[in-house]
Amino acid sequence: MKLACGIVLVLLAAAPAMAQVTLSDSDLLSALDEARFPAADVNVLRIRIASSTPDAMREAEILLRFGQVGGQDVARIEFLAPTEMAGQIYLSTPNGTYFYGPDLASPIKTSATAEVFGDAAVAQTSGIRFLSEYTIAARRTVQATDGADLLELDLVAVDYTVAFQAITVRVDPVTLRPASATLFAVSGLPFYDVIYRNYVTRENGDVYVSVQEIANRLFLGRVTTSEILEATAAELPAVLFDPEALGSSG
Repeated sequence: MKLACGIVLVLLAAAPAMAQVTLSDSDLLSALDEARFPAADVNVLRIRIASSTPDAMREAEILLRFGQVGGQDVARIEFLAPTEMAGQIYLSTPNGTYFYGPDLASPIKTSATAEVFGDAAVAQTSGIRFLSEYTIAARRTVQATDGADLLELDLVAVDYTVAFQAITVRVDPVTLRPASATLFAVSGLPFYDVIYRNYVTRENGDVYVSVQEIANRLFLGRVTTSEILEATAAELPAVLFDPEALGSSG
């Protein structure tokens, strides 16, 4: 009788993990996004970025703003510091990624893989949404360095407009919080390792990643850490995300 009760207790304890691992692909990707990003009521983030190399350490502060134009997601990255970079802007729009600086007459079209600061690319800084940009090619169980089981997913980009064509993400199977990810270049070579260092909980119970670390696989010793200092909501006019409104063209 005691043995039977013990088996039931073990099964009950494991049930949440088993149920979550067997979620549909879309539900699982949605859960990973919900774990990493603040809820939709937050559309302004103030972020500190620290770039460390074997030779130097630099810091910057940016304002990241989100919105929707024509039902599609847009983002604006604007530098607050250091002084020499203040006013530089990256816009992520459905029509492409744009860069603008105070010394430019009009914005320049660039790439979502363009480096914003250190090894933090536009796509990583504005946030890589798994649900809208990837499908799951494979699932498996792996062990973390501490021996804990992790769910490992191979993600494949939905098309060639996505900044990183493949990602392998490792997830806590119970909380569905990503622990780390490897981002791959178009060639298939691993480009960056991302570690989700810290999750925080807002007063309303909303959870999001507040600190993430990006390690460059090609240049050892290069590490970029971003930390969300403030998460707020504001009324954001669509013109903030319009590249034609930047510079003398606006």
